[in-house]
Amino acid sequence: MKKNIPYFQCVAVIVTLSVSLILNIFVFNKPLYFGLIIGLIASFIVGIINGYDIRILINFAYAGLKKSSKVLIMLSMIAMLIGIWKIGGVIPAMLYYSFGMINERIFLVSSFIISSAISMLMGTSTGTVSSVGIVLLGLGSAMNIPLPAIAGTVVSGAFFGDRSSPISSVFNLVSTMTETNPHENFKYLLKTISIGAALAIIFYFVIGLNYADMSANADNIIDYKNLMTQYVRISPLLLIPPVILMVFYVLKFTPLYTMAASVAIGAIFSIAYQRISIIELVKAAFVGFHPSIPAEYSVVLAGGGLVSFRTMLIVIVCATSLNGVFEGTKMVETLIKPVLKRIKTSRELMLFTVGFSIVSALFMCNQVISIIIPSGVLLERYKAMGIDKKEFARLLSDSGVMVSSIIPWNVAALTPASIMGVSVISYLPYAFLSYIMPIISAANILFFQNNSLELKRGNINEKSHS
Repeated sequence: MKKNIPYFQCVAVIVTLSVSLILNIFVFNKPLYFGLIIGLIASFIVGIINGYDIRILINFAYAGLKKSSKVLIMLSMIAMLIGIWKIGGVIPAMLYYSFGMINERIFLVSSFIISSAISMLMGTSTGTVSSVGIVLLGLGSAMNIPLPAIAGTVVSGAFFGDRSSPISSVFNLVSTMTETNPHENFKYLLKTISIGAALAIIFYFVIGLNYADMSANADNIIDYKNLMTQYVRISPLLLIPPVILMVFYVLKFTPLYTMAASVAIGAIFSIAYQRISIIELVKAAFVGFHPSIPAEYSVVLAGGGLVSFRTMLIVIVCATSLNGVFEGTKMVETLIKPVLKRIKTSRELMLFTVGFSIVSALFMCNQVISIIIPSGVLLERYKAMGIDKKEFARLLSDSGVMVSSIIPWNVAALTPASIMGVSVISYLPYAFLSYIMPIISAANILFFQNNSLELKRGNINEKSHS
């Protein structure tokens, strides 16, 4: 006989999950999904103890996994696209021409803008950090700019696209979990990120004044350009695939069709322009592009491919399955029920969403979970209170998604830190966009958003009454 799971047992599951995640990351140095699997096992044990048949629990897990099917396909296509774009010279061309945007007197501002632009086109913070981020670190160090300042700037730009790019797995996961339209979300999410980006540019301009008089080593830029031309043919024509991708999105092609078309177009350009074989192309799509070049440069041109995204894919599978069990057994809802009972207004619910998403990122060590758990628990509450689900999507994007990049034990922060060789604590003060976005979101709720929501709800109620 199924029954409500006691509060202390729900706490035990969450503690088991959190501890296993932390131990896997910091003690055993194992992938995050091992901790999620342990949490899934714990939730099954508690569910069975409380009368849930194991088949029902499996159905809960499958229902949660089913929600992420489109995201898994999208993420797989993104992985293949990066591999194809790297071997085809598209990403090297993007880097090659972006170097022309670097102004040595406002290096940090230039770095933020370049990182943001590349991350919007690539749709991945890791890909941005491991390509343009490494280059910017090399150039900035030649100007005697502190590495933490450059790393923080790159992280801000990288997560600008991670949060906002139409081809980002995070962006599409938020849309899926909040049951919102990605095309509508893109325009809606720009409202707060545009403010954050403007403030970030001001911040980096002011900080950069300390280094404005330092001389840049222009030879470094020339070295990187020469390196790229040695291994791929560079041409402005190679910028056509990312432009087509954006055009397709503007024309409101579905994300899956857009990504499929981008993969096909990238493949055509790779074969036609770089003269590579179909076998090499397929290899790049699945295992990435790995040219034989000096180690200090390989990270710029190498990478991509489906294999490189395997950990992320497994994490999403495990996290969504776990969330399905949480939703079916109402474990997390039981934990936060005392707080939810006190929430009476839309303003309180939205502020709670910001805090809950950040807490999820803090305790679960993962950006994906900061989206999945709050959406699983709060989506129905948003529907019941008549709040636009796009607002819910934006709050998750502004809070847990961004803050994950500056939590020292969160995988989203540890990954760029390990790639760049700069600790999270060191770059944290300079990752301005990551910590200003929750503040902007909260200020928007407190001073602007609530009144418009109440007016909208009043209009809906009047129409219903009529």
